[in-house]
Amino acid sequence: MSPMSTDHASRLSRGDELEFRTVRTGMVFVLMFCVGFAVIGQCLVGGGQGLLRMLGVALLVFFGAVGIPVAVWRLIRPALELRVSGTRGVWLRDAGSAWIGWQEIAAVERDEVASRPAVTLRLTSGETRTLSPTIAASPTELFDLLAAEHARRA
Repeated sequence: MSPMSTDHASRLSRGDELEFRTVRTGMVFVLMFCVGFAVIGQCLVGGGQGLLRMLGVALLVFFGAVGIPVAVWRLIRPALELRVSGTRGVWLRDAGSAWIGWQEIAAVERDEVASRPAVTLRLTSGETRTLSPTIAASPTELFDLLAAEHARRA
């Protein structure tokens, strides 16, 4: 167990709530993509005729006026993907606003999503919830944390 996992476990035992957000690396590439197409749009507006100029305006509006601000906002404030609480359980963005209580979790398992390691929660109702691979924590660390807390609660 890594030192960070030990710190997470101690924070949970004190009653703290842990929050895990999305990785920012993907948004950097989205931002670069938007900037590139906005520059292409600007070139088309400045030097194009007719349809090329209209395409340039469309590129500027979509990638420059919409894409760049959204990408910058998501870089500054990445989306909350996962919350873990010692008392309330697990909250997943994909599961909506409802908490999954520890008593509802039958098992915490290692899994793969698109050949990438992931963590799956097997619920007592028979459903499964797989944690997003875009969470800014390693699947091994999340598995260790959730499995230890689940074992402690069971």
